[in-house]
Amino acid sequence: MPAEKRQLNLNLFIYPGGHHEAGWRYKDSAPERVLDIAYYQELAKKAEASKFDALFFADGPALADNIRYASRFRLEPLTWISALAAVTERIGFVATASTTYNEPSGPAVCFRRSFERRARRLEHRHDGRCVRSVEFRL
Repeated sequence: MPAEKRQLNLNLFIYPGGHHEAGWRYKDSAPERVLDIAYYQELAKKAEASKFDALFFADGPALADNIRYASRFRLEPLTWISALAAVTERIGFVATASTTYNEPSGPAVCFRRSFERRARRLEHRHDGRCVRSVEFRL
């Protein structure tokens, strides 16, 4: 009996300020491009060329508590994903969204419908390459 084929899926987690508080000091870092959409489009193209399966963007309801040491902010995932999907062909996209600071600021079920509607539009426009996850936080 032939051995079962196994597959490893690779996803790139993009965190704008980096995961290490002194990462901006690295000689090849580009801290001045942290909000430059062209920079993230380049990253998406490189990830796709490197055979990554997906890019992951996490949403967050607030700044991190260690802001005094480093830039800790997040990009709004659906907006950035739409710009990255426009310049790539095959790579997938994964986004989370917090129920705390998204419209409408009513019950979670209303938020879920709003987020789902926006995510479905992205999925439709980009051949089903978008996945979403809703985070319920206090």
